Amino acid sequence: MSLDPAVRSLLQPARPIVVLRWLGQLSLVLWGLLLVPALLAWVDGEGALAWALSVYGVLPAAALSGFAWLPTRWGSLRVNEALAVTVLIFVIAAALMIMPMTTAGLAPLDACFEAVSGVTTTGLSMLTDPADQPVALLFTRAWMQWFGGLGIVVLSLTLAFGRSGDLRRLADPVGEETTPDSSIRLHARRLLWVYLVLTGVGLALVSVAGMPWPMAPIHVLAAVSTGGFGGFDDSLAGVGRGAQAALLAVAAAGALPLPLYYRAWLHGPRQLLRDPELRALLGAIAIVALLLWWLGALMPADALLQAATAQTTTGFASVDIGALPADAKLVLVVSMATGAGLGSTGGGIKLLRVLILIRVVQVTLLRAQLPPHGVAAPRIGGRSLDPPQIEHALAVALLFPALILACWMPFVVAGYAPLDGLFEVVSAAATVGLSTGITSPELAPHLKGVLTLAMLAGRVEVVALLVLLYPRTWLPR
Repeated sequence: MSLDPAVRSLLQPARPIVVLRWLGQLSLVLWGLLLVPALLAWVDGEGALAWALSVYGVLPAAALSGFAWLPTRWGSLRVNEALAVTVLIFVIAAALMIMPMTTAGLAPLDACFEAVSGVTTTGLSMLTDPADQPVALLFTRAWMQWFGGLGIVVLSLTLAFGRSGDLRRLADPVGEETTPDSSIRLHARRLLWVYLVLTGVGLALVSVAGMPWPMAPIHVLAAVSTGGFGGFDDSLAGVGRGAQAALLAVAAAGALPLPLYYRAWLHGPRQLLRDPELRALLGAIAIVALLLWWLGALMPADALLQAATAQTTTGFASVDIGALPADAKLVLVVSMATGAGLGSTGGGIKLLRVLILIRVVQVTLLRAQLPPHGVAAPRIGGRSLDPPQIEHALAVALLFPALILACWMPFVVAGYAPLDGLFEVVSAAATVGLSTGITSPELAPHLKGVLTLAMLAGRVEVVALLVLLYPRTWLPR
């Protein structure tokens, strides 16, 4: 790629020592997070799992935290470094969980798939019999999704060292989310409290709805993180309607931007009603549910559940997805791809970006009707859109389909039905977890690798992964 000489002269490669220092700081929190399921496994008498979590998870994470004490004289964190750290901490978290997942009887490759699916909050699983697994293992899977849903980075910001400018780059490396608060550390603490409150409220709702312990906390952790790992072989098919409704409410709450809740608490509940993403999420769920019912694919209750789990990218299922007609699968593909709210635990392109693209098209059409001196600027929710917001929305809207196409072609070449292969790839890239049955231990190794890459790229939104792999990120000018 040819660059303007002036631009080339300004390029600043990532500094490995700065990246290592931040990875060490994030590992300070990561080892504490992994200690929770390890202790539960010891208490539950699952020695093999407890040993694997301790030796292959907690201890390596604690060792990596030693990088946190590297010197700090190299200045603030750059955007390319923040993006690289974001990808690498997800890779590290998944790698540390591979050996613990093998205690479920999974082969190493399948355990790697399971770990990535957990940390990225996807929910595609290689376990064919979760109901036969010990409670400690089921909790570990859901716990991975819980801390992956909030984001290891955001969780770590509440405790990590560093200047607020560095924290801002990690919390928002592409400049899409801003906060009027001068302290990003305080902003991160607010997000953490929101996440904890949503988890607690969800646990109360699901318990009141009749889901017994320990399945209630396991499913709540998976729902609030929009992950989808559960403890039943048939997902939610055998769960009562009350518990299903409670889990859907929790998933919908997790699919909304987390800062929205703090603004609603600070300025009143009208903030929720005014939010364009809340209206878009509810409208999308309603439209998808009506389409699934109108197409004759599902009864109203199941149509609403599948619409909600697809749009919120949660991935719970109450029916056999593989048995749905082609038109219903296509509706769900579009729903999964658009995804949840920006700044939520959900995946996909994100509803706000979809709204931005729609508004840009509207303004383009409007400008064609204006006189030469007329001015029309795109606005959403009463706020003008900045060029960087529009540019990033366009970039994601282009890169996400490109990722889907690149990952879909190997399934077509392998002989899978094109629509089923597309469904599986979109489910992985949008971190949903619904499956037509393709994802299984019998899947070819290279296709497991394709889905694993799609899950990781979808979680970090492609751009960060490309920055990490881009040679200019690491090579001096």
